[in-house]
Amino acid sequence: MNFAFLSFIFLLMISCSQVSKTLDEASEKLSFFDSEQKSKTSDSKDENREKSSSEKSVEKIEEKKEPKPYVDRKFTKVTNTKAVSNYCKKINDKFLHWGWGLSRCDSFKWHHVRDSYLGDPLIWATFGDEKKSKEKPMNVTMILCGVHGDEITPIKFCFDILHHLYKLEPNTNDKKNFDDNLIVVAPIANPDSFFRSRPTRTNYRGVDINRNFPTKDWNEKALKLWKSWYRSDKRRFPGNKPLSEQETYFQVNLIKRYKPDRIISVHAPLTILDYDGPSVTHSDHRHHEVALSAKHLLVQMSKKAQDYRIKNYPFFPGSLGNYAGNERNIPTYTLELPTSDNRNHKKYWNMFKSSIDYAMFSSNKDNKIVSFKEKIPSSSTEDKKVEQSN
Repeated sequence: MNFAFLSFIFLLMISCSQVSKTLDEASEKLSFFDSEQKSKTSDSKDENREKSSSEKSVEKIEEKKEPKPYVDRKFTKVTNTKAVSNYCKKINDKFLHWGWGLSRCDSFKWHHVRDSYLGDPLIWATFGDEKKSKEKPMNVTMILCGVHGDEITPIKFCFDILHHLYKLEPNTNDKKNFDDNLIVVAPIANPDSFFRSRPTRTNYRGVDINRNFPTKDWNEKALKLWKSWYRSDKRRFPGNKPLSEQETYFQVNLIKRYKPDRIISVHAPLTILDYDGPSVTHSDHRHHEVALSAKHLLVQMSKKAQDYRIKNYPFFPGSLGNYAGNERNIPTYTLELPTSDNRNHKKYWNMFKSSIDYAMFSSNKDNKIVSFKEKIPSSSTEDKKVEQSN
């Protein structure tokens, strides 16, 4: 009896042990299953978060790609000094005289430091942040017009550029902006000759200011060349000494102040695009990339103006091309409009608008790739004779 009871107790204990083990295994399986489910739920939530985040970023990119609505900025009068305000009225009267409409001169905030010999302000306007340009490198383009007062279409052309920039200012984008670009425009570099009843090439003192820059060869060659080559032609008198004229000082100081990456000087009427500056074949390693970029820009400017004729003319003692392009390695472009006929001003702006717009917002980085096919024609004897009128 006792033996049977003990056997029963023993079997019962074994059975309970197996049940406990089975329950433990079942519990472990349930625990693993729960953790796996939680992990999957967590992964699913993370995936949803990632999808949501990526969808938001795509939406943001799509938002950025949407073009801004065009802002038609109206010309409004701004405050300038009394001297500049009076000068703007004088410009306006001259514009109406030539049939060009309103100059809108009083819509621009002008810089003014120096006067011409007769007392007219030598003014310039800037587009972009000048303060920022002193803190970080910016792409600086300088445009000069009205160097020879009898070449009147370039002056209207410069005001067309000003009007274009004025309208563009509230409509900038990644490529065309004034955060990375600074544009300096001096529309009338030689006012005393432009405002004469019969405009002249030389300034009031009879000096050709495009032969008065203080180039290294001026003292040795300027007057000799004027006497021998030009036969003492009064229209091309370089002055008795370099930098003798207020208008020359004005341009030299602008170059020193802004240190431009390129200069575009607009003249008439030779129907060519000329370049002075570092040469691809002769420049040293420091200026080789600048030369490649400048050459490419020259070709692009020509293409964007219906393949406008490129001519590589020699520079002269006292010329801007010699002073800035040759001696200081600043790519200097001379755009010679086809005529000085005041009636053709709209035609010339339409013809060169894309070319100038491209040049103003094109940095050296944009122009690094240069095709070997882009060859600049070399100077011929005939070309050199034509150049004398510049």
